[in-house]
Amino acid sequence: MKPKILSIIFIGAFLISCLPAVTAAPTETVISSSIGTTPQIPSIAPMNFTTAESQENNEISIWDQVLAQDPENADAYFRRATLIYNATDQIYNLEVYQSKLDQALKDVDKAISLRSDNGDYYSLRQSIYWNTAVTQFYSVDQQYLVSIALDNAYKAYQLGTTKDYPDRTIVIDLIFTNQCQKALDEVQILIAQLPEGDTSLGGLLHIRSQAYACFGRLEDALQSVNDSMFNNMNMVYKKDLKIRYLLMLGQYNEALPILEEQIGTSKLRGDRYYMRAEVYYNLGMKELVQDELNEGMPRTWERGGWLPYVQAQMALDEGRTEDAIQLLQLAEATFNPTYNPLRWKIQEQLKSLGALPLTLSPSVPYISTPIP
Repeated sequence: MKPKILSIIFIGAFLISCLPAVTAAPTETVISSSIGTTPQIPSIAPMNFTTAESQENNEISIWDQVLAQDPENADAYFRRATLIYNATDQIYNLEVYQSKLDQALKDVDKAISLRSDNGDYYSLRQSIYWNTAVTQFYSVDQQYLVSIALDNAYKAYQLGTTKDYPDRTIVIDLIFTNQCQKALDEVQILIAQLPEGDTSLGGLLHIRSQAYACFGRLEDALQSVNDSMFNNMNMVYKKDLKIRYLLMLGQYNEALPILEEQIGTSKLRGDRYYMRAEVYYNLGMKELVQDELNEGMPRTWERGGWLPYVQAQMALDEGRTEDAIQLLQLAEATFNPTYNPLRWKIQEQLKSLGALPLTLSPSVPYISTPIP
């Protein structure tokens, strides 16, 4: 049972970003691989994709015709699912986005039911479940869906897949199912196995930084993400990680110029505005905080995490203790495992206010799909 959410959390429309919906930790190929992110927060963007949409619809219709003639063609279902899935990065409406993911999932499920020995099928299903997890408000629902993604990642790795770095996908899924120790053990093994001079080490180092953060080892997380920058790849993502670690360490003066740079690079990331509001609050610039939150909200569908956390601090300053408790509960329940140190801090804050974190169970309408 999910609690009633303060109306302030839902100001603005739920919109989806032009960023790839799967932006989880890039695996450090020359062209960044999109295997999902923290569940990172997508944001809004101009809706101008008529030509691309038309082309994708034409390609999908080809596989519609193939399946009309051969409804037992597993690869045709997979190809159509792939096209539908890839087209989701051009969808800016959350409801439509989720519907398309469900459509792609239905096709890849059918492909697997017809042919269960192809690792690429499970790799695609992993990505679909990951991106479905990104759309969920509560961390408990995100973790449930990522756990299904993880099962498929293991199967893809076992069978072999053309996807880049399937072993790294497994580690990321372990992190986001809160299996911190196992994730750290696995990524250390991968680092040890990497040939000297391999620039893809940067990907493993920033993945390791998230495993450290999951554990609460923030100094190690910061060092690892700094070390990952040696190859100058995926720097926007790595800087976002660094900002998170700096904020949780309370190093606001160091975080602010990096945040300014990141916002200057792309203003279509509302979560960065939320984080800058947190910086402003802690640097004594409280008169800027509400405007910063207001700037962020139209730029993202995200209404958990930093937003209620900053609002809770403001509520405490204004003596609105009950509102602050509800907001802290929402923040704690919506931060993913890479924010565990902040979640633990919030739990202590709630305890000092005579309250407890929310007790939640997964409530998403997805049942784990069978894996032969």
